[in-house]
Amino acid sequence: MSARSRVVLLRMAGVILVVGVGFVLLQQPARRLEARASTALLQACGASGVSVAAGSSVLVVPSGHAPFRAIVTPSCSSLASALAIGALAALAPARRRRRAAATGAAVATVVAGNVLRISLSLAVGLVAGRASLVLFHDWVGSMFGFAYTLGGYVLLLYLLLPACPRTSSSLLPAPALSSC
Repeated sequence: MSARSRVVLLRMAGVILVVGVGFVLLQQPARRLEARASTALLQACGASGVSVAAGSSVLVVPSGHAPFRAIVTPSCSSLASALAIGALAALAPARRRRRAAATGAAVATVVAGNVLRISLSLAVGLVAGRASLVLFHDWVGSMFGFAYTLGGYVLLLYLLLPACPRTSSSLLPAPALSSC
């Protein structure tokens, strides 16, 4: 094994270690933050039947249904997606400033998307009750989670990768195997 291969493997192992430790340490604060942000978003939109109960649980009081608690669990949090994007960014070849800005934008996209997903789930629960919240969360929320994670990753790539120069004189698309 070459010295360069060892450096790459050590770097990958370090990133995996940091992501694992980061998930364990940041799990609770991220869930609390997302619960608060989601409730604040709903309250800013005029919903009065939601409030943070304790930690990462939200008290939902629908007008025509029994009140219940919705809990932001580790699998509901955007932390895993944000850390995955951070890990991919750490392994990407780019200048530090550019990488930091691109990673920040991508992670912000993922977190904002998840806060919106949680807020929409809570809104469905306010209107139609607990069973509807669970159904929306499991079906629509999963697709939404995939979309905002993919969107954050594409944004990361867009900001990190060099732009391909366009030629204004050509109306034809660039060849499939161009040098840029």
